[in-house]
Amino acid sequence: MSTTGRRLAPQPRSRLEQRVQGAHWTLREFCSAFNKAAGEIGENTQVSERQAKRWLAGASELPRPQARRVLEYWLREPVDRLFGPPSEASPALIAVNTEELLMSAGREAADHALNAATALASAALEALHAEAGRLARAYFTKAPLELLGELVKLRDTVYQQLERTHKPRQRAELFLLAGQTCGLLSSVAFDLGHAEAAEELARAAYTYGDVIDHPSLCGWARALTMSVLLWSGRYHDVVNVATRAIELAPAGTPRARLFAVKSRALAYLGAADEVATNLGACSDELDRAGNDALMDGVGGELSFGHTRRALCAGAAHVALRDGERAEIEAAAAVEAFTAHPVSQRWRAGELAAQVDLSTARVLRGDLAGAEYALKPVLALPAEHRTEALTQRVTGLGRLVTAGSFRGAVEGVRIRDAVTTWASDTLPKATATLELPSASELPGV
Repeated sequence: MSTTGRRLAPQPRSRLEQRVQGAHWTLREFCSAFNKAAGEIGENTQVSERQAKRWLAGASELPRPQARRVLEYWLREPVDRLFGPPSEASPALIAVNTEELLMSAGREAADHALNAATALASAALEALHAEAGRLARAYFTKAPLELLGELVKLRDTVYQQLERTHKPRQRAELFLLAGQTCGLLSSVAFDLGHAEAAEELARAAYTYGDVIDHPSLCGWARALTMSVLLWSGRYHDVVNVATRAIELAPAGTPRARLFAVKSRALAYLGAADEVATNLGACSDELDRAGNDALMDGVGGELSFGHTRRALCAGAAHVALRDGERAEIEAAAAVEAFTAHPVSQRWRAGELAAQVDLSTARVLRGDLAGAEYALKPVLALPAEHRTEALTQRVTGLGRLVTAGSFRGAVEGVRIRDAVTTWASDTLPKATATLELPSASELPGV
């Protein structure tokens, strides 16, 4: 048989190798084309030349799901077939048919262009942004369990929309929305007592921010992680996370929040001078705040102003057991919270300041004042009680039970009230959160 116009190729061992031979790709070209296709559909996976050799030989097991999706998108064949035997329709002697190759290339280019043009209506994105903003602000007033269902629904909707569009700008907006939603879910998960889920969700929010190079989202996500670590007693971890996050966060609100949470961890470590330094740095950042499109623009749980700074300062001085300074800061926080309209007031934050005020007065020996400050907290319905608030109240109970306060009449009443309050507090939510692990997040 004449081989004019043809070239001899080794017998392919798999359909995938048959496709590679037919396209005349080198191993490096195959890997480069695969990695490019992965980027086109937002899959965080690559193939090395060593791995590619095993694929082409047909001797390896099927690759990971991300790689399977890339191969099927790129080569337009089921992965089971690609890793199976070569097609009988293609002989070992491969004829180079220029016209056929050009037509195939044209069809693939047209299909890809059409797929890339798939987009969402601008109104759909506007609606998602509006819903995310509404829920961020609703965090201040809604019960955590009620908010959880709405956030999970929004998260699922965002994920569905990510599958519908391949326009880079729209995907970036959806990644931002996914990060914002995961961050809000992190706050709610922790409020309900799910610290591990809250930490994972905060990492997910950070991952989305990192994918789209959004420093404000990354900074907010790091602050959420720090809060979970703080309440879990991992104070050195908080400081370590904060040190790096502050370097990368934008000036103003994002950096202020990081300084504030860091100051609280330092307080538990007994570093009073560093607490003062970080609270001062927080105030300096707040003086230049107001222009961050995410944290200042969306507001609600994403916001961080002088009121929340006062709350953190009061909590830090409680941790330092400085009753006098703690009372000043906590009283200032209570006053600042009450200056906001009720519909815009973070109720859990306001009552947290009340608990800190009560604790500060106990540290100063003013049990009557402590009992008075605690009254609004004791009246809070169980469904609105959060993990952080519960930890504050039980900490107050332990303080009153200890030492010289044990036999005091006011101390006994506070202890009994705290015990009853804690027993009636909403237990950890039993509803399944159905949270994806960081490795399973769509498009990351």
